[in-house]
Amino acid sequence: MNILSRLGVDSLEEYIDTKLAGSIKRFDAHLKERTDIMSPPQMKIGSVTPNLLVSKDKTLLSSGHLHVGGGHAVYFEERGNRNANTPIIHLHGGPGSNFNENHLALYDFTQHHVIFFDQRGCGLSTPFAETASNTSQLLIADIELLREHFGFEMVGVVGGSWGSTLALLYAIAHPERVSQMMLWSIFLNRQFEIDFVNDGRLRMWLPQAWDRFIVLVPEEHRVNGNSTMAYYASMIWSNDEAVAQRYADEWTLWETSLTSIVQDWETLEARTLGDKKNVSIARLETHYFLNQCFVGENYIVSNIGDIKHIPCDIVHGRFDMCTPPVSALDLQALWGDQCSLTWVNSGHLRSDPEMFLSLRTTLRYKFK
Repeated sequence: MNILSRLGVDSLEEYIDTKLAGSIKRFDAHLKERTDIMSPPQMKIGSVTPNLLVSKDKTLLSSGHLHVGGGHAVYFEERGNRNANTPIIHLHGGPGSNFNENHLALYDFTQHHVIFFDQRGCGLSTPFAETASNTSQLLIADIELLREHFGFEMVGVVGGSWGSTLALLYAIAHPERVSQMMLWSIFLNRQFEIDFVNDGRLRMWLPQAWDRFIVLVPEEHRVNGNSTMAYYASMIWSNDEAVAQRYADEWTLWETSLTSIVQDWETLEARTLGDKKNVSIARLETHYFLNQCFVGENYIVSNIGDIKHIPCDIVHGRFDMCTPPVSALDLQALWGDQCSLTWVNSGHLRSDPEMFLSLRTTLRYKFK
């Protein structure tokens, strides 16, 4: 007699369906009742879960997750030289992106002491791609928690693109905590900057890329940049995974075509299309931009006076098709004598050769 006969069934499928079904249901009910073991404990805001994995990377001093409230825990890495005069907090772009080895490459870790972190919902922070309890004000609070965790009295703040926006918002909120700043690819959260990307004017320079992007939007949703973005967002949030992926892919491909100074379509498509992260990143990005980053259009330009005393170095690409160069000029004019502006023959990306060289040089000689 074989094992199935002993169990009183003719097949393994029958055993699972008839004999195990009741047990599985009872176990599921038991787990639902045992919320004490199934739900993680509520962590105290400001507490840290350290990363206990041993790294061979000698520049990495510490890493872990900082619990910031609302169910969020942001992943951070501390790198470099703790004896540096000016500790730095580095802010990545997006919203929705994360820091990576390309950000690390800007620094000389024998000279610099840098805190990198993935913003709420981003990268290794948890929960991934979560938009609840995710606003600019909460990100500012997270930066303060990081500063307090490391015991820094004042910090240098470095960031590009959306990172430049968040850096400005943090400095305006806590000017007494910022010793100096370096920003690039400036985005001041003005409506025309959002429309610049989404209302079709860039078809003058990138006609094929724009036509591919806009063809998925019905005519009645092409009123302005916000209506186009809102339609894309509605599709990116679709319950149909295939629809969400397609629209997220095209959203990301359009943005990628704006940021790269090299128009190599085959490479851009190969790197972009089908990436599952496109959906989560696009959801976070539209969550912020459709809500005007939760601060209002003129908030930054109206409050620059509060930080004019802070030394700031700006670098911007002359051929930036993502964040218009005029924003860098406007910011420098509002800031005044404590702000310098360097133009480079680059696009939007910090990895463009002239941009990278200028940023790294500024960090070397201005952040000692």
